[in-house]
Amino acid sequence: MATLDDAIPTRGRFRGRVAVVTGAARGIGRAVALRLAREGAEGVVVLDVRREEGRETVRLVEEAGGPAPSRALFVEADVSRAEQVEAAAERVRREFGRCHVLVNDAGISGRPIGDGPVHRCSLETWERVLAVNLTGVFLSSRSFIPLMMEEGGAVVSIASDDALLGSLPPTDTHAYSASKGGVIALTRAMAVSYAASRIRVNAVAPGWVATPMTADLRSDPQMAARLAAACPLNRIATAEEIAGAVAFLASDDAAFVTGVTLPVEGGSTVW
Repeated sequence: MATLDDAIPTRGRFRGRVAVVTGAARGIGRAVALRLAREGAEGVVVLDVRREEGRETVRLVEEAGGPAPSRALFVEADVSRAEQVEAAAERVRREFGRCHVLVNDAGISGRPIGDGPVHRCSLETWERVLAVNLTGVFLSSRSFIPLMMEEGGAVVSIASDDALLGSLPPTDTHAYSASKGGVIALTRAMAVSYAASRIRVNAVAPGWVATPMTADLRSDPQMAARLAAACPLNRIATAEEIAGAVAFLASDDAAFVTGVTLPVEGGSTVW
């Protein structure tokens, strides 16, 4: 099982490339930012609302780059706010002049704000979850894809196996599932529209992952065991395992892959 301290193959797949990772202050986003740095990214932009954690990711990225460390930049922005995302893209344009990789990771769990079956989910909760998880992908893609037009690039969005499966209580969060289903649909649509511009668009659909978002569930041993048992591999993924899939889809190793949602869920979708 991969861990943050494991030796990661650094084949230079992202040498000379600039990557923007939303939601990179912690969890999957931080693991992705570090993975891209270890694989030689010239620049890694950490876009998040969490200032202190985002700056810590920047420090880790700068340490992770080896002999040719990545230039890391923290940009504070809420992906659900168009003006903030547009300002972030303009700053990336000024600082780097281009963008080759966009990873749409920023997202929220609706559980802390009342997400659940539709008859118990308030309109306010529904709109907030979709604003971050789906509109955030739209706004980030709209703002950063123009920076890819000249040289081509790759967009990878984080969906969820919740968009592919139903869930039993207490994890049956319908706003979250719908938001991630929208990410998958948007991924397919963008893949077709931007293929002629040499921009590939894919998604990753994780299952349960050991991140701060799931910490409350994993703190209960019985619930943690239940989450692990939801897939044939009978465990919860690490953020680094999701980052490995993202790096593959963002790299030239996936040069003939677009419009795909790659499940990284320990086999949960085959049950």
